[in-house]
Amino acid sequence: MKRVRAIAFKQKSTTLYFFTMSATELEPLCYVEAATRDNRKGLQRVTEPSRLREIGEYLNSGEGALLPNNIILNLKSEVAVEDNGNGLVTLAFPSTEGDFAFVVDGQHRLFSFEDEYRQLPASETFELPVVALSNATEEMVGQIFVAINVNQKPVNRDLLTQMKAILGLLDTDIEKTAIELIHALDEDKQSPFYSRILRFPKEKNKWIKVNQLEPVLIGFLSPGGCLFGKTNAERKRILIAYLEAVKASFPDAWDDEDGNAYSLLQTSGLQIMLGLLPDAMQRCDFSEGFSYTKESFERQLRPLVESSLVGDWRKAAVEDAISVSAKRKLFLGQLKELLKVKPPAP
Repeated sequence: MKRVRAIAFKQKSTTLYFFTMSATELEPLCYVEAATRDNRKGLQRVTEPSRLREIGEYLNSGEGALLPNNIILNLKSEVAVEDNGNGLVTLAFPSTEGDFAFVVDGQHRLFSFEDEYRQLPASETFELPVVALSNATEEMVGQIFVAINVNQKPVNRDLLTQMKAILGLLDTDIEKTAIELIHALDEDKQSPFYSRILRFPKEKNKWIKVNQLEPVLIGFLSPGGCLFGKTNAERKRILIAYLEAVKASFPDAWDDEDGNAYSLLQTSGLQIMLGLLPDAMQRCDFSEGFSYTKESFERQLRPLVESSLVGDWRKAAVEDAISVSAKRKLFLGQLKELLKVKPPAP
């Protein structure tokens, strides 16, 4: 029998128990019930092996790879609660493996310690913090599950990216460079994005999000991308010149920061326009002697300015074309075709 000391505490009329336990000892005692067509009362998501592997790899990545958030369990009647007085109890789990504790929250963290996914040495003890209810009703467990997974607002993605950058936790050098470029575009007074990138929640007069820009820049910086192999100074200069050209080419759309009549500065519109940088650079290579200036980009964007497809980025012209992913992909392809380099006929 596995016995664990715990602290008992109350929230309203419910007693909860806080304790820590070795992950490899706790995991075989717990279970989940995923919501399926045949089990509609199930609360949890289906356990995803890929997520279990990711956590296993993360935990083995270094000394700072921790899981400080507590697991939430509902202990079944087989787990005895022995009152020791002074707010302390002993939780006595059966000596065999089995379904003795339902995982209300934290299933992937906990089950990443199964032998199939665990990468930490078997000799290493990894304690997990746990908050447990005892024999709580299905209704109460369901309310807690909803409160954790539905009602609570997730961390702002842009803030999370910003914090990862500050703490040096971005996964790849390309991601780090992309964030550095985004910060440079926000801080350089010559940039059309100067002081307009939303890097922290509730900043005012910001209309571009970090996570709008990051995936596009990562594509540019990756091997084969249009900015691969260039210095950071060159990358910033090219991006600023291109954005200046876009601003000059579509002045009314650029001034419509609220997106009342134009779609250029909406997430989809901005990503599409940025996605055309490689095509504009190719045109500059062919027609401008590899010169990437505001003026050269502006000349090479003329086919877009004159096209009814773009319609000056008025909502009436492009709203349907950028409404869903499949249409956006088709629209981007059409715009790339407009910018395609066409050597003169012999």
